[in-house]
Amino acid sequence: MDYNENRRPDPFMTWFRQQDSKGFFQSDYERVLAILIDARFDQRTTAEKALQNTITVVRYGALKKLVKSEELSLLVPKANVTAEKWTKLFCDALPAMNELSARVVAQEHWNSTDLLDLMRGELHVPYLGIKTARLAVRWIHELVPRIKIKMSTYRIPIDSLVYRVCARLGIIDPTIDKYSGEGSPADEKIQRFVESILPDRPWLLDEALWSTGRQPSKGGHCYPSQPNCNGCLFDKTCEKNLLDVDPAKMGIQLSTALRRSKSSCTKKMITEKQAAFARFVNELKQEGIKGKEYRDKIRRWQIESEDSSAR
Repeated sequence: MDYNENRRPDPFMTWFRQQDSKGFFQSDYERVLAILIDARFDQRTTAEKALQNTITVVRYGALKKLVKSEELSLLVPKANVTAEKWTKLFCDALPAMNELSARVVAQEHWNSTDLLDLMRGELHVPYLGIKTARLAVRWIHELVPRIKIKMSTYRIPIDSLVYRVCARLGIIDPTIDKYSGEGSPADEKIQRFVESILPDRPWLLDEALWSTGRQPSKGGHCYPSQPNCNGCLFDKTCEKNLLDVDPAKMGIQLSTALRRSKSSCTKKMITEKQAAFARFVNELKQEGIKGKEYRDKIRRWQIESEDSSAR
């Protein structure tokens, strides 16, 4: 494909290759860990901001030690999360990323599906979702030559950029093909299209699709409304559907599904927490604990409960 011969690389890939050429990474373990760190940051934000966070934590030694949130300058947060919380959440997740990195490099040959299952199951890293995990798999394949990954089973990550481009190309119809996560109608249609075009190298279409959907300042063409088709990679083959509206806003239902799921989970957690607190208070009463000792134990329970919820 012409795009992949002359593509504008992801900023993380550019930074990674520059550092690797200087001998910055001491092992494949550090290479994989750097990839996982940036992939985890690369959600509900720009690739540039994700890389900014990666550079920050790497400079603080995150590839070699478990850094603490009080040691870090505040990270650039993703949408709807404070910088303080996003910084703490990274530090809390770093041990899991260390464990996952060690497991990945312990094996030289992987099937992309098996590697993704490992990331999403047994060694799940908090806030490394399906989209970012798939991104990490592709980066490991392209940036860590010793680790051989069979990519014919690779499924490209779907976000608003990929959805929008695919809708305008006519691959999906946003009035019918809704996206609400893996296995949803839009996801299945897009994956089948990619398999039909590049059955042995499906990952090559990944960056071509999302980069086309970026804002013009980032080199894209197919932005939310009134896209600039001149010079677009897909100009000659695109059906140019829905140029006046953003197809992603019509067809992506993930945010609504997540809000409902989070609301349900929150109610359940509150109920469980209330029941646990009632049991704890009853235990204190049975032991005859009163006064300052009672208040101290109640306060300690509340603090420990909040810490557990944050994890």
